[in-house]
Amino acid sequence: YPKYSKYLRGPFSYVIPSTNITFDDVEQFYIKTLVNKPKNKQMIETHFAKNITFENIPYVFKDGLWFPVGVTSAQRTAILVTLQGRYYNAKTFLLNIHAFLRRQQLTYTVMFIEQVAPVTPRFNKGRLYNTAINYLEKQSLNITCLILHDVDLIPEDDGNYYTCERNHPKHTTIRVRKLNDTRGYTRYYEFLVGGVLLLTFDMYKQFNGFSNLYWGWGGEDDDLALRFIEQKMCVVRPTYESAIYIALQHPTGKRNSARFGLLTWSTLRLYTDGYEQIESLTRIVHINQTSIVTHLQLDVDATRDHEHSASSNAIKIGGIRTIRTKPV
Repeated sequence: YPKYSKYLRGPFSYVIPSTNITFDDVEQFYIKTLVNKPKNKQMIETHFAKNITFENIPYVFKDGLWFPVGVTSAQRTAILVTLQGRYYNAKTFLLNIHAFLRRQQLTYTVMFIEQVAPVTPRFNKGRLYNTAINYLEKQSLNITCLILHDVDLIPEDDGNYYTCERNHPKHTTIRVRKLNDTRGYTRYYEFLVGGVLLLTFDMYKQFNGFSNLYWGWGGEDDDLALRFIEQKMCVVRPTYESAIYIALQHPTGKRNSARFGLLTWSTLRLYTDGYEQIESLTRIVHINQTSIVTHLQLDVDATRDHEHSASSNAIKIGGIRTIRTKPV
């Protein structure tokens, strides 16, 4: 359990890299630079960041998961992050989240779920999460804890344990401050379950996952909260002091003007609009796996004609199109 880790230091010294950082830079940092860090050296210098204080905590990558050496984690964790662009934030997130998870000595994997089609500013976060969890459930990773995580949020304290509760979802986005903003933390409203949410497969199925109907920004998280209430699910939150995050800068998405109408009838659609209905709605068009992230690219509107984009080496698994790729 994370609280017994000898690597906990309290505040987490996150790193904001230069804009020229690449995904390969992040991978090389974890498989080479950090591993070769001299024991007597406190800081690491790279071309994308100076004075990095991350520790070289012994870890091994095997079969798609990172395992702490000499430790058996209580859970197997998947960090799921939805994307539509925001690649700099994605690289910054990866650079930091691996170090944060290792301080808690978790067994984990990180997955990006990116909407690449249709090419539109209308983002559908619910379909991305539903598809990724459907995909994960068919894999042999034996994941026991799902963490739905915004790409713009970086945790700031080791006491914010990234482990699932046995019987209830856990929401950890209690206080957030914007990067380079001197006004301090904003405390989110009690009804909120967006940002960072931890839960098991069984919990996700109990409320039938996210609605698939929310296009654009806003509404899907409130819809999820209404599903929790309908299912009489209690949401657990960590302490006010430890559940703190830094928010990276990002453009505001286009608001979903239909969200209020959808929220009115949210609970009536619980069993007909969600995780169980996702396989006919989306399609995975590409998968790329490296040691630092598994990157799924999705077409989130499979009701259109997809024959022009079908790949010759695509296969169908439970209604989802995917690409066979060789792990790095």
